[in-house]
Amino acid sequence: MEPERVVEVGVDVARDACDRWRHPARPGLSPAVVPRLTSPPH
Repeated sequence: MEPERVVEVGVDVARDACDRWRHPARPGLSPAVVPRLTSPPH
């Protein structure tokens, strides 16, 4: 069985030089780029 959806959750964030929150492993990823989660599938 293969999963239909994989979700990664990380809480390790830091502020960059411009005082924006960034994930240290993904510096190009900003909160505006990440889609909001909707209700979980049933």
